Amino acid sequence: MVDIVLANSSIDGRERQGLYRTILAGPGRSLPEAFASLEQSPEVERLIRHDKRGLLSARVTLKPEEGSGYWELSRIRSDLYVILSNFSYKDPRLELVPGDGLVQFNFKVSGDLTYGVSSLAPLRFMRPSLHVWRQPRGIDMREWTAPSAHDRTVSISVAPEFLREQFLEGDDVPPRLRPFVSNAADQIEYCQLPLTAQMLDVTANILDNPYSSALYLTYQEALIHELLCTAVGSLAALPQSPTEVYSDFELKCLRTARKLLAEQCAAVPSVRKIARLVGLSEKTLARGFKAIYGETIVDFSFRCRMQKALKLLQDDGSIDRVSEAVGYAHPTSFATAFRRHFGMRPSKMKRLKTDRIIHPSELDKSGSEQQ
Repeated sequence: MVDIVLANSSIDGRERQGLYRTILAGPGRSLPEAFASLEQSPEVERLIRHDKRGLLSARVTLKPEEGSGYWELSRIRSDLYVILSNFSYKDPRLELVPGDGLVQFNFKVSGDLTYGVSSLAPLRFMRPSLHVWRQPRGIDMREWTAPSAHDRTVSISVAPEFLREQFLEGDDVPPRLRPFVSNAADQIEYCQLPLTAQMLDVTANILDNPYSSALYLTYQEALIHELLCTAVGSLAALPQSPTEVYSDFELKCLRTARKLLAEQCAAVPSVRKIARLVGLSEKTLARGFKAIYGETIVDFSFRCRMQKALKLLQDDGSIDRVSEAVGYAHPTSFATAFRRHFGMRPSKMKRLKTDRIIHPSELDKSGSEQQ
């Protein structure tokens, strides 16, 4: 299980193999240290610069014995660090991640990634979502990617000061953004939101960038700023952070309820049934769920069903079968709900093929995808 894996510090050498930080700079190195090693690393197969705009991009392709796909690290001047993930490892990989104080916006289209720290239960991200993360300096964690999981993610990391100065208006910081830009952050802060249709579209365009050389970097820069604006806007629109205090038992029950809702998409249990299963009153369950997770039980359940439907459509499932799998008796009702959530019809979403991995053989010498 993930909990056991994260508690072990060696795991048969998997932590020594690590992810991109270990590959580029060595075990236990930070994100800035990995970027500082780009131009000297023998693992980098493609390096592109745009000196006038202060842009840099480097790609590390997985070896056939490791899996398929690549990591791509891009830097926009000294302000934005960008990681493109488009890979599938054959075996699980584990990496020690030191805190760097940066705010990270992870736009995950697919994959299975777990964060583990001593003070938190492991946090697993395996559905399309935006998760915002800030890990203060001095707090280490482990990042674990599951075997055979196709990861397609765009991660943008920025300094809190840059976020305040460039994307917020002076001291008028929205409540849900305050923990991420505070100068006195002393614990890990995180928030998970659904991917909007705009986020999904922009993320896919970044991962499937059709250009090469300087144009590749200029196009990527424009999309990264757009994607960051959508994330800041979504966080700014959230209500103020909860002030209620919940016991460890209640928090455990709420996590169990959330897990049940995420897993039971075809036959969604009622609030009464969930409350009985987890051992809370209906009122405590409903209020606590909204306070801790920022959305109602109904909204969360609906989002999980839509995210499962998205994954099934990307796996070439028929609309009729997908509709049944997420609890809709009629495909037309499902299509209406899907379009309301993602902003496009299921049939159009199938044509996006955002779950396709780009094999190195499909790339030309400059590294751009051939048409």
